Order: sequence, then structure tokens, then C-alpha cells
Amino acid sequence: MIFCKEKIVDLIVQSNLILSLLKISSLVLFLWIVFTNFTYSQGQETSKYSIANDSINYREKVFLHLDKSYYNAGEDIWFKVYLLNAASHLWDAIRNVVYVDIVGPDNKIIDFKIIRIVDGIGNGDFALPSDLNGGGYTLRAYTNYMRNFDEAYFFRQQIYISPLNFITKSTTTALDRNDQVESEVLLEGQMPDLQFFPEGGHLVNDYFNRVGFKIIGADGRSIDIEGVILDDTGVQITEFTSAHLGMGLFDIKPVAGRKYTANILYNNKKYSYDLPQGVNDGIVMRVQELRDYYQINIQTASVKGLNGYVLLGSQRTGTIYNAEINQDKSVAVFKVDKKLLVTGIAQFTLVDEKSKAISERLVFYDDGSSPPQIKIIPTSQTSTKNSTVELSVELDSQGKEISNFGSNMSISVTDLAASSPREHQSDIRTYLLLNSEVKGKIENPGYYFYSEDPKRRQFLDLLMMTQGWRQFIVNDMPRTQGDSFEFVKEMGISVEGEVRKFHNPDKPDVATVKLTFQDSNLMGRLSVKSDEDGRFKFLGIDITEDNKLAFEMVDYERPMKEFAVHLDSIRPAPVSSLKREFRLMDATGFEQYLENPHARKGFDTNFENEMMKLIQLDEVLILTEGRSKKKEMDTKRSTNSIYSSVSNTVDFSEIRNQPYPNILAALRARVPGVDVYGGFVTIRGVNSMNSERGTTPLFLLNGVPVNQEAIENVPVWEVDFIDVLKGTRASIFGSEGGNGVIAVYTLTGKELKDQKNRVVGNVFNYQGFYQPRKFYEPVYKNDGLGVNRKKFSTTLHWEPTVKMDTSGKTKVIFPTGTKSSVYKVVIQGITNDGLPLASEAVFEVD
Repeated sequence: MIFCKEKIVDLIVQSNLILSLLKISSLVLFLWIVFTNFTYSQGQETSKYSIANDSINYREKVFLHLDKSYYNAGEDIWFKVYLLNAASHLWDAIRNVVYVDIVGPDNKIIDFKIIRIVDGIGNGDFALPSDLNGGGYTLRAYTNYMRNFDEAYFFRQQIYISPLNFITKSTTTALDRNDQVESEVLLEGQMPDLQFFPEGGHLVNDYFNRVGFKIIGADGRSIDIEGVILDDTGVQITEFTSAHLGMGLFDIKPVAGRKYTANILYNNKKYSYDLPQGVNDGIVMRVQELRDYYQINIQTASVKGLNGYVLLGSQRTGTIYNAEINQDKSVAVFKVDKKLLVTGIAQFTLVDEKSKAISERLVFYDDGSSPPQIKIIPTSQTSTKNSTVELSVELDSQGKEISNFGSNMSISVTDLAASSPREHQSDIRTYLLLNSEVKGKIENPGYYFYSEDPKRRQFLDLLMMTQGWRQFIVNDMPRTQGDSFEFVKEMGISVEGEVRKFHNPDKPDVATVKLTFQDSNLMGRLSVKSDEDGRFKFLGIDITEDNKLAFEMVDYERPMKEFAVHLDSIRPAPVSSLKREFRLMDATGFEQYLENPHARKGFDTNFENEMMKLIQLDEVLILTEGRSKKKEMDTKRSTNSIYSSVSNTVDFSEIRNQPYPNILAALRARVPGVDVYGGFVTIRGVNSMNSERGTTPLFLLNGVPVNQEAIENVPVWEVDFIDVLKGTRASIFGSEGGNGVIAVYTLTGKELKDQKNRVVGNVFNYQGFYQPRKFYEPVYKNDGLGVNRKKFSTTLHWEPTVKMDTSGKTKVIFPTGTKSSVYKVVIQGITNDGLPLASEAVFEVD
């Protein structure tokens, strides 16, 4: 240990890595004991210091793999959802819920889906309207639990949607074009946004400060500039120039009492910006990456010095470094061994003796190792139209050794013109290691992982100084209500609402709420008592979209008709203002493809033909004989039953949406002689022919004999009509019909679909889990509508689940399509132990 005249204490810390305590050698332990007596203390003695990553605030990350970046109005967006633990990048085995929505250029949500997540994955799609306006749109994805934190942690990806020519040709007017030109002029005249980021957090007077800066234009994209820094007397202090995507550095030693201004020239106009005001009692932090360690230099202008201050280092999984200064020094140098780090963002935070964060700096550590690779090998680099393509997909030897990959992969095959260059886009690797760790939109994130530029790592550190500049992450705490999170972690659909008085629907009431629902597999019934404000909530319900929910309010002192129910709708998270970051130059390849006369002509013709078939029909008069309800009933009876005449029939078309607990209760007082009381059903006027059966009638469900419980489990809203047979009319069933017959007929699938929007009383339509469509694969011998749809889309193939065999290999086979082009294959996924994988390949269809 060396103490120099400037009172610099070199704090050499070998380890306080929580995840590596078992690896500490006896020699290191000895050095640790010695050094604590002179320079710092650590371990349990400093456990009072912690940062947000060490708290119990479990976080999640959502990533979407989209089939491409650019779309046309009328196309489909296909996506795969990956839901992971933010620290380990592993997925939960329990069922989860992810919300995915599309935000338009006006910051309004145009569509959203609820995706069921099983073992960390799910998939879905959006059908874009054919009349959608062109421009930059944003896809968001998040869980309900993620709403406890800043919206910046939601997954976001911007896509570009081009309007269809045959629509815009007739709707775009000279006025529209003038508005567009005027908008572009206003955009160009807006002042660029130039921000300054003193390293560590503050500009400290009378010390040399390293300051990062970033400038973006009115369209949200970076611009390159040069400028000068002047003091308030007009004296030039220094010059600065952007080095990469609007980012750069300069050094400045501010003087107390002075103010500083940055002047730039952009588009022949001069702009001035004020630098942050310097502070007299602050901390200067400077981080330098050396061969084997990061060196963190700390200086303070405070007369109190640094005694009691602690430097904390953390990565996703928590604290990796913890060193306390126990000497009254004004300067300290920390050396953090790179062996303590893993690939990804590391955060260094200096806290004072009161555990308050003072300065912070992010770095990105790359251990230099290559991640496991996925090889995509087409059987032929050139394939013919109207045939098939076969791709061999295999994990390299490193990947096979590291992980059992499983089925968490997805693959997209799109026209090369409809995809972004790899350096410009974000994939699952760049997102998990970079985008999701800092706030704001990162421009060209792929550059920092896949570029061959020798300055790539230097510019990545510049990104950490600007984009990763925060004051401070420790204050980025979740929203809570008392001791609980405001938004809970969901395992299914949540149904919330309020019980109200029937005759005074604005006033809440208290009752036991019984919910009856049905998905594609089973019938469910739940019960909960509302609180004093009438509020109730059912959690974790597994229902699909467009389900009907039936509610019954129970109070032993009052009849059900005294209550009404108000059901909350599922609403996406609010949208904050999002900057659009698309220029036409970003979609150059796609735009050129669309403007190609031959390609565009066929492109528009195919889709226009499709639209003609869908919506443009000549006016016709259709004459047909209407079918009466009686004829429809007779048809069902003749198809499903053996009897020919009935005693009574109850048509449920007017009562099926009333709040009855079951269909037998709906029969009460509607059929003479049928008594329903206390769970028992009898038909008066018939004599028991079988003493063992008592007085229970024979129950039929669509002609099939069933027990009473099966009848009670049929939702009221699915019943078409019920026949009641008495006396001789029931004798056709022999002794089984001796106590009468109750025959229930349900609506067909088509009839149920026609009924889904007819909601009355306490029966509601409710949005459940989205049922994803299968990607369309046409039979090219058919010249029908499906072929035109396939020709229209620039996505050749989409497969959300790709499974590998035990040897780490698989094959993907799909049609080549009818258009000659160059196609890009993108495969993405995550290993069972949380390693992100991404790979690309190209092939040609001639």
C-alpha cells in the first residue's frame, strides 16, 4: 500500500463477490484481513449499504421476436414472446400473462392482445387494417407486474408501415401534400436536443470534469455537430465534436460563480445551450478500463473528505463489489478486477455515510468470449419458385456443451428488402444485455455487438456515459400500496368489478359474487365476497378471447334481482409520449422495392384483386325463404331425438342472457307442472314407474341421456331451447321416461358466434387469452384468394416454435413462394440457462 503526497489511497479490492465467496483462496482472505485495517472494510460490516438490484424487487424482461421490421397496411405482424427473469434471464415454470399492443403515430393504441405464457414463451399476431396510415408505429410488451416500475422497462420496438398505393392514390389530395410539406418544414426548424452528462452525475467547480454529450434532431435521431464552450464573459473554454451517433466527450474545469454555454451551428442556424450549473461541494468520478481491471478515481471538494463512503459495484444478479473508505481522504482510487464481472452492464455507485447515492457510472464489460452460435445452412443457396426450401439448423459444439437448448427458438424468413441490417436492429442478445438495461431508445444497437469497427468498444463506453447516465438508479423504486405492489403478478386473466344496487346503479352494494365461465375445455365456478365499496376481483382465470362470463349476486336476506354488477374492462397500460425515430432513409431498401415498377405493379394488383373480392361487389337483391324458429327447432329434434311430439317448449332466445345460476332455475315457473326447488326437479302429473329413480325426470342433452349435474353445468347462454315431455309423450323412452323428460338443446358453433355480441343482464363478453393463428402456407396450384394474400406479404415463412433433437439439430421446411427475390432467415432464442442466441442467413429464390 502506497500513500502519496496528494493523500491518494489505493484501494485494491480483490473480492466481495457474493456469487464467488466459495472460490476465495486462503491467500486472498489473508490479504483481505490485512487491508481492512488500513483502507476499507467490507463483507457483513457494510451490509447496511445496498442498491436497487439487491432488493427483493424481482423484475421481469419481455422480448418480442417479430417476423420483420417493415410492413404494408393489410399485412400480418407475427411475433414470439419471451418472458424472463431480469437478473438471471431464466424463465418461470408457472403460467404468466403478457400484454402486447400497437401504438400509432398519434400515441394511441390501435390494437392489443393478451398472450398466455407457458414456460416463458408464447406467440401471437396482429392483422393490420388495409386502410392504415403509413408511418412509424411502436409495439409494446409488458406484464402487469412490470407496471410497478418505470414504463421505460417495457419492451418497445418501432416498425415502419407503408400505406397501400391503390388506397392512397384516391385519398391523398393536394391539401394533404401541403400539410405534409408544412410538417416537414416545421420539423426541420425545431431546435435539436443537446444534453450534457457529467461523469458520475455532477459538474464540480475547480476540478477537471469529463462531460459526455448527446444531440438528437427533431425526428428523434442523432445528428453530427461541432461546437464551442464559452463562459459568461464570452471567452472560449474548449471545443467539442460528436464522435459517434451524436455522442462525444470534452473536459472542462468550471470556476465557481461562472456560467457556461455551448454554441453549435446546425442547418446554417446557430443554437445555444446552457451547461449544468457547477456545484462547490460535490464528487468527481472517473472510470477507466484497463487490461485486467476497471480503475475508479474518486475526488471530493468537501472538507469532510471520503471517510465512511462506500463504492458499490453491481450487475443484474446483485452486488459484486463492496468497499468502504475508513480514512479521512479527499481522493481515492479503486481497482475492480474484471474477474468479478460477467458480460453485460455493470453499475458503480458511490454512497455516503448516510447510505445516500452521490455518484454513479455504468460500464459495459465484454469478456471477449464468443456466445454459442446457431448455424443456418440452406440445402441450396438458390431455390426455384413454387417449390420448397430446406434449412438445416444446428447449435455449434460450444452451445451443445453449455446448455440443453430445448424448444425456445423462433424463425422468420422475409424478403431482404423488408428487414433492417443487423447492425441497425435489436435482437434477443442486444436487447437482454443492452437495451433492457438502460432507459430510452438505443440507436443501431446491433452495431455494438456485430460491427467490425475497432472503435466499437470505445463508442459503447460513450453510450454508457450518455444513454446510461442516471441520477440515480437507487431512486428508481417500484410503485406500492402500503407494503404491497400496486400491480400484482398474474397467472391468468383478472376479472374485476363492482356490485351495485339494481334500482340505484351509481351506489355500490355488498354481496357474494358467484362467477360462472367456460373455456374450450371445462366449466369453472368461483365465488368471492365484495368489499364494503362493492369491489370484487377474481384472479388467475384461464379463459380465451370472447368468453362469456355470468355473474350471480347472493345475499341470504335479499333476492338476486336487487343487485346489478358493473364489470371493469381490461385496459392496456397508459402510453407516454413516444418519439418517432423513422426517416424514409431508414426504409430505403423497402421503399425502393415498393417503387420498383414491376414489383409494385404485381404487388398492388394482387392485393387489390384480393380487396376487390372481399369488399367490391355489385349491388344485388337476394330473395330467399326465411326460416322460422319452429322449423329450426324441428330440424334439431329430428336430428338428435326419437320423439315426435312435446308437452311444452321453452325458447331461450329471450332469457339466455338473464342472470340465472343454471338452466333448471330458468325453467322455474315457466312450464306448468315442473317444480324446481332446492336442487330437486319434479314433473307433476306423471306417476313414478321406477321406485329406484324416485321422482327425477330423464335428462337429455342434444338427445344423449345425462345426469342432472351435467345439465346444471351447461351455461344458460348456450341453450337454444328445452323440451318437456309428460305422460304418454314420454312413454317412448320406456321406464326411463316414467318421471317425464327434460330435453336440452344447445346452440351450434355458428349460432354461438352470432350471439357473442348480444349481452344482457349479468352476462358479459370478456377479453381472454388470444388464440394465435397459424402462419398461412398456401397450396400454389390454387389461384384463389389465399395465393394473392401470400403474394402480397413480404414474409415467406414464420415459425414461432423450433425444436431441436438431442444432438442439437433440426430441419425447417417451407414453400418458396411465387416471387423471385433474396430472403433473409433470422432465428432467435434462449438457452435453458439464460444465454441469448441469434443468427442470420440468406438464400435466393429464382
